[in-house]
Amino acid sequence: MAGFRQQLKSLVRAISNRSRFPRARIGKASYISDGCTISPGVVIGSKCHVFQSDLGSATVLGDESIVGHNSRVAHSVVGRNCLLETHTEIFNSTLADFVSVHPKCSLNHTQVGRHSYIARETFLNDVSIGGFTSVGPQTLLGCGDHPAHFISTAPVFYSTRRQCGTSFATQDHFPERKPIKLGNDVWLGAHVFVRDGLTIGDGAIVAAGSVVIKDVPPYAIVGGVPAKLIRMRFSEDHVSRLLTLQWWNWDEARLRAAQPWFAQDDINAFLAHVKS
Repeated sequence: MAGFRQQLKSLVRAISNRSRFPRARIGKASYISDGCTISPGVVIGSKCHVFQSDLGSATVLGDESIVGHNSRVAHSVVGRNCLLETHTEIFNSTLADFVSVHPKCSLNHTQVGRHSYIARETFLNDVSIGGFTSVGPQTLLGCGDHPAHFISTAPVFYSTRRQCGTSFATQDHFPERKPIKLGNDVWLGAHVFVRDGLTIGDGAIVAAGSVVIKDVPPYAIVGGVPAKLIRMRFSEDHVSRLLTLQWWNWDEARLRAAQPWFAQDDINAFLAHVKS
């Protein structure tokens, strides 16, 4: 009897989804709450949960975003041509166009710029990410902080979040969460940890396995535990000109036309071309 009820419930849900979003493709046993906007052409896999979110941002057919099986999206906005792979969790977040989130990632209070990707099993909390940024697998950003200068580091004494089920504090005594900012065209290697409250500048590279405990300047390459400057990607003059240029704000047509100049190693030739 329980199995029959479950099948009936799934059937009713499927009929409701098809009625409300006739031009989207929604898999079996997926729940779409009231207050959602699902644009035409969006594909949602089976056993997904979408709650009060906007998927596709007025996508037209053939220009669709995809949500993989067993994913959850709540109070979020997902742009055009985004790919959320299986077992992803997106909460209170905004994804611009052409963003990919690989399997088993968790994003909370996170904004991601266009043409960026988040590799598998990454955890992001209270993070702002620019465009054209690459985040490697199993990266941790926004894990919170503990006070090393208090008598105890246990949050039961200074936090009302009740992390262990209770709290002795009636108010918060320490800022546990501080936003992290990743600029545009940033590359974080695999297994990177970034401490809360830091900024990774435009064009910076963080080597795999690094622990970042202080801000990273634009176009710097850092690595290690703790992460230290390895070298700058370009000269000070070139960095200044790139930051002034802000090519990551160009429209799609200009970026496509300039593609050959991005995929080569002569910075002077690139700057001469884009100036003309």
